[in-house]
Amino acid sequence: MIIHTSRFGELDIQEQEVIRFEQGIPGFEDLRRFVLIEVPDHEPFSYLQCIDDSEVSFIVTDPFEFFADFECELPVPVVEDLKIVSAEQVLVRAIVSIHGELESATANLVAPVIINRAERTGKQVVLAKTSYATRHALFQPSESESK
Repeated sequence: MIIHTSRFGELDIQEQEVIRFEQGIPGFEDLRRFVLIEVPDHEPFSYLQCIDDSEVSFIVTDPFEFFADFECELPVPVVEDLKIVSAEQVLVRAIVSIHGELESATANLVAPVIINRAERTGKQVVLAKTSYATRHALFQPSESESK
């Protein structure tokens, strides 16, 4: 299927690449179908592109690449909703916000996006009782910058 995007132009995607968010994403509840776009030159970032609205796209990343001690315990209802039966099915992504330069980018660790790769379903999950923030800095300033 051909989809139109504001960021990447026309893309040809396969139906099996579509990730269904049954409840949408908070703030975008009416948008349910997304595709994860990997751009080799943009690693470690990728894009969660809405199929139903070409203007809606989220920059996402693997939070474990930036935060080695990141923990994401999923509530039982989320596991059941997404039909997760093994950890190998789970893909965790954090939505990234870039304000100005890439060096000031932040990740939302309070509400990661959880994707069941096998079922092609997803959900943004708000973690309970967490010390994480919605704006964790991805890049720490170097010693010379902090002086």
